[in-house]
Amino acid sequence: MTYVHGVSPLIMIVEDNPLIVEFVEIHLQREKFSVVAATGCTEAVQLLRKHVPGLIILDIVLDDGNGCDLCRLIRAGGSDGEFARIADVPILILSARADEEDRLEGFRAGADDYLTKPFSPAELTFRIKSILRRSIGLSIACIEIGALQIDPRRREVYVNHHPVELTPKEFELLHLLASHPGRVFSREELLERVWGYSYMGNTRTVDVHVNRLRHKLELAGEGSCNDLISTEWGAGYKLESPALLEAEVGGTGIHRLLNSH
Repeated sequence: MTYVHGVSPLIMIVEDNPLIVEFVEIHLQREKFSVVAATGCTEAVQLLRKHVPGLIILDIVLDDGNGCDLCRLIRAGGSDGEFARIADVPILILSARADEEDRLEGFRAGADDYLTKPFSPAELTFRIKSILRRSIGLSIACIEIGALQIDPRRREVYVNHHPVELTPKEFELLHLLASHPGRVFSREELLERVWGYSYMGNTRTVDVHVNRLRHKLELAGEGSCNDLISTEWGAGYKLESPALLEAEVGGTGIHRLLNSH
């Protein structure tokens, strides 16, 4: 393991080829990134217990496992929820596997981007910066809609200032819907964007999570969050609120992006 002190965010490299690790580290250090490196899945899991990376560069073929399996583990929040705080960390797969099916498998596992070897360090750097711009912009903005408050940085949800305990997927589902109030998402799109894989006939997963999410919000809101997530029959789900309906009638906005909770 190596750790280079510099400017945040921290980039984690999971790669068993020391020459590639050194090559990537040199270029990231030039861009003032901090870097921590793991040679395999086991060491990566150990490091994730100590560090909160801003982005993970992940190889698929590792000496002690498959990078896609590690990606799925992170997206699931860990086997016992220990990685819930980083379940949505940006992941860029860097692999020699260039076939379309390999790339699709990486995206199904939850990767945000996929770059094949051999690669240009300049392209890798630009891809990292592009992903970070999108992810940091989303993570900083807190959302308040009626009695509902979402803090993506802390992965916390409040209803009437009371905390609501959500699983990683419930949080991601609510955050996505709340980031686009009034927009209808199909079950297939929610499945792909939240679970990280294309539709393969298991949209029931979305229905189950929506029902659980509704139940938790309604219990916490004591009536203030009833019908917050509405079903558009034959189309999907959307996040609705009395304030949004008022906005549609009176022209006032309800989606407030705050700088802090």
